[in-house]
Amino acid sequence: MIALEQEKEILKKVKNGDNEAFGELYDIYAPKIYRFVRLKVNSQETAQDLTSEAFLKILQFLQEQKKIRERFQALLYKIARNLVIDFYRERSVREILIEDDLEEFSNIEDNETGDKIVLQQEEMAEVKKALVQIHPNYQDVIAWYYIDEFSISEIADILDKKEGTVRVLVHRAVRSLREAMEEQT
Repeated sequence: MIALEQEKEILKKVKNGDNEAFGELYDIYAPKIYRFVRLKVNSQETAQDLTSEAFLKILQFLQEQKKIRERFQALLYKIARNLVIDFYRERSVREILIEDDLEEFSNIEDNETGDKIVLQQEEMAEVKKALVQIHPNYQDVIAWYYIDEFSISEIADILDKKEGTVRVLVHRAVRSLREAMEEQT
């Protein structure tokens, strides 16, 4: 996570045309945005394209706007989220990828035993199957809170909602996910 003051300095450089500064922002946020988008779309290529498009849009925004009214991260996630919504709107299909390459989303350390890795992959597969069944807003909140480890206030910034509302949303999302997982068994 980047400090707010450091982020503001980098953003000033970007507004002044510093491409290296934008590269810094890209290096910091691209893996997170890609992971978020990848959880929502059906292919790596699509996730890469949408991630790139999100950064192109944010660069255009930074060059055209005089001031950013919110945290850069929140704005970037809003753009990525809207791109995913537009992607599915165009195709009239909504699905989360459920493939054998689930290790892409799990944080497995190299020193763990093979049995533990297999167990984690099986658990991840169950969670992803259940995620497909819950409301898209719940999917987003679970990804941000538990995978990206965003605070309630950061999620509130992304969603333009009050923190209390986001707490309730997280609680409902977890409850919905649990119910979906229980239905699988």
